[in-house]
Formats: sequence, C-alpha cells, structure tokens
Amino acid sequence: MKQRVVLLMVAALLMVSLGCSLVTGRQSSGGGTASTSDFEIKVVNQSPDEVCYVLISSSDSDQWGDDWLGGEETIAPGDSKTFTVPAGQHDIQLETCDEAVVATGWYIENNTTITVGDPRATSRLFLDNTSDTEICYVFISSSGGDDWGEDLMGESETVQSGRTRIFYLRPGTYDLMARDCDDNVLAEEYNVDLSSDKTWTLSE
Repeated sequence: MKQRVVLLMVAALLMVSLGCSLVTGRQSSGGGTASTSDFEIKVVNQSPDEVCYVLISSSDSDQWGDDWLGGEETIAPGDSKTFTVPAGQHDIQLETCDEAVVATGWYIENNTTITVGDPRATSRLFLDNTSDTEICYVFISSSGGDDWGEDLMGESETVQSGRTRIFYLRPGTYDLMARDCDDNVLAEEYNVDLSSDKTWTLSE
C-alpha cells in the first residue's frame, strides 16, 4: 500500500534555487525536454472540488512521492492539466486541498486521461475512515437494485485509516457497503438519500 510523503520545504526551495528537476526526472508537460519514450497523463477536473495534489509514482514503488503540482498550482473545477511521465508503469492519485482522494489510476504506461467527477454527478459521498481498519471494497448501488454491482475501489485502491475518499454520484437513493481487505463487511446502509452531499463515517 502506497503511503503519502510530505516534501520538505527546504528541499523544495533548494531545487528551485538550483533550477533543476527532481532526481527521478519527473516534470509536468511544458518543462524540460521529453524523450521519445515519455507519455502523457491528462487530468480533467469535472468535479466541484479543486485538485490540489497530483501524486504520480512508479507502480513498483510503495511511496507516492512528491506532489507534481509543486504545492502552489491547482486544477480548478472545469480545468485540466497534462503531465509528461517517463517510460514505465505509473500510478496516480488525485487529492483535494483537504487531502481527500477523488480519483486514482494504476499501472498506466501510455497516454491516458483521468477524469475527476461528472457534471451530472452533483452529489458527493464523503467516506471518512476513522477506524483502524483499511477499507478495500466499497459498493454503492441504487436502492431497490438486484445486486451490489462492481467494487468502486478497483483492484488496487484502498481507504486507509484516517483518510477520506470522495465519490461523485447522481442525486438519488442508494445502498452502501464497505468491506475490509479480508472481504469482511465493515458497514452497510440502505435507502440513503443522496440528493445532496453526505458524510459516511466508518468507526470501530
């Protein structure tokens, strides 16, 4: 499981003063010279939330590494930004200014677009994990449906203890279920009105 790393301000100021890129050679599009093996990840923000952190790292790494927006820039609602990534498989995690996760992508190795939100999905479900248990599976289905549908966390994403994940949904009534990494049910809620934003807190 990848952990978030906070970049030291001293190191950031030193790199800026030297006018050099990170040791890994990471840089957003428009900066430096891209090689022919580089590819692009485009982030399109169709959510009502500002994207303040873009974390991209090698899929082999267990750390997210540095924020590719550099601590000053953001991706506002309705805006987009393209990042040039070196060859190889990479993962991406997008976060709000409050460090809530809004989207992820895994094992990306060619030109890809990651879209946050949907103009029609005007309701937000804030899944707030205040428990000590990592959440590996989240199911959100329309109330009255025959089954839970697909796990919204996908193959690799989880909600770690102390973290928040935002899901963008069309207004309606939903059933919610969260499971741990051993597939045990942590919480279930039924007929939840999501005509507006709601916080779903999972605690011990």
